[in-house]
Amino acid sequence: MAERSQDETWKSQEDAAYRWVQETTRKLTPAELETRILRHFGTSRADARRVVRGLLAQGRLTYIYQYGQSYLDLGFKRPTRITPKVRLYPLECTRTPEADEVAIIIEPGAAFGDGRHPTTRLAVGGLETVCRPGDGDCRPVIRCGVDIGTGSGILAIVAARLGVDWLDAVDIDPCALNEAHRNIRHNHLSDRISLRQQDHASLEAVYDLLLANLRIPTLCGLAGWAQAQIRSSGYLVFSGFREHEYPTLREAYPASTHRLLWSRSQAGWGGVVFQKI
Repeated sequence: MAERSQDETWKSQEDAAYRWVQETTRKLTPAELETRILRHFGTSRADARRVVRGLLAQGRLTYIYQYGQSYLDLGFKRPTRITPKVRLYPLECTRTPEADEVAIIIEPGAAFGDGRHPTTRLAVGGLETVCRPGDGDCRPVIRCGVDIGTGSGILAIVAARLGVDWLDAVDIDPCALNEAHRNIRHNHLSDRISLRQQDHASLEAVYDLLLANLRIPTLCGLAGWAQAQIRSSGYLVFSGFREHEYPTLREAYPASTHRLLWSRSQAGWGGVVFQKI
């Protein structure tokens, strides 16, 4: 019993340390994470170091190097749950999805969107809210969507797996599109997601859903296009803006034309779902 209790203690400390790295607004060094562990749990430096080393050995955390300094980041060598329903799996990882789980295969790469950044998790959370509403709510019919600045393709892939019939995924970066192509193929969605190397302004289709994980100037710059190309009662899932930038976003998408359905923040970043009125 004592041994199991010690195991449970290690596990709770590892989970807390992982969340701190996940939610921090700046990168933590190994020593900084150790200090946070020992202060929070009242443990020794040696035990705190063991927790960090355990997370590294499990692949939950990894080292990154910037300007000669080592920092900790989320690893991607094991499944990563990014919302209550959506879990990301590395390509070579054994997949044993739980009941009602949405399992997504993502190759680690240079393109943005492997689930480690708060904005990706916020966007997926908003998308999940739209496509899988709570008990008793009517599930909306979303036949077509567009993912602008698709990066790794993760948002388009999740949308398709959550029931959106087909999507255009656009990006101006050919390297990102190459990675997105592989990820879409790994998830067997090539017949439902169309990749396009072009700017959103040249898209002429009308959509039920707009996905965009982009910085605030670009999100605001989409407003005129979205007003014309998103259907009435359509959904806009946005992330990529800082919490303090929300008023600027609301100016571009005012309450008179866009109803706020959902909003969350994490590590200083914001995510919202608007419905076009």
